[in-house]
Amino acid sequence: MKAVFEEINGDLAVFIVDDAQKPYFISASDLPAETTTGDVFEVEIEADEKLKLLKKLPEERKRREQSAKSKREALLKRSQNKKE
Repeated sequence: MKAVFEEINGDLAVFIVDDAQKPYFISASDLPAETTTGDVFEVEIEADEKLKLLKKLPEERKRREQSAKSKREALLKRSQNKKE
């Protein structure tokens, strides 16, 4: 399962887990060094509903950023075509 690091809120790091209905939180002090907003991690949700970070997925972050960029460009192009 994959999760995106969204933000620090107080002393908690907020993660959005793919296909989950709620955000998950871990202590900000438990974040790996060099973690930045938007990083994607392989995660596991343990039986007690705690989020366990398994490994950082830098290539997944790049893939998601490229996908979002392509979608924005397509929307912009479609919007410009409607104006013409």
